[in-house]
Amino acid sequence: MLLDNDKFLTKTAKAFEDAKTSKTVYLTMKRHNYSTKKIRAAEEAAETASGDAVMATDSQDKEYPTMVRLSSGTKTKVSTLVQPQDLERFMVQYTNIIKINMDALKKKERKKAVKAKKATA
Repeated sequence: MLLDNDKFLTKTAKAFEDAKTSKTVYLTMKRHNYSTKKIRAAEEAAETASGDAVMATDSQDKEYPTMVRLSSGTKTKVSTLVQPQDLERFMVQYTNIIKINMDALKKKERKKAVKAKKATA
């Protein structure tokens, strides 16, 4: 389900609160370029058919939105598109939510190292 940025942040905070008991929260971020698998396959087929790979120089200059996805448990799956001009504001709010909910993380269990006694000769 695609939500606007503020509703997504609200759902993220709620998912972290619910996850304190037993659930797991997965967050992913990636660049969103609006092309589907069919479009990419057609472009690749056109490149291989001609034999020459054509590189677009203007693709480096284009700014893409960022897709952020949240999945919690089996039922909660939401995502949002963050436009480049809104990314800084979104990231500030996003990191605040993450920092607030860091206390629910499980600490890593470390094995105690056995110190070997040096043999005196």
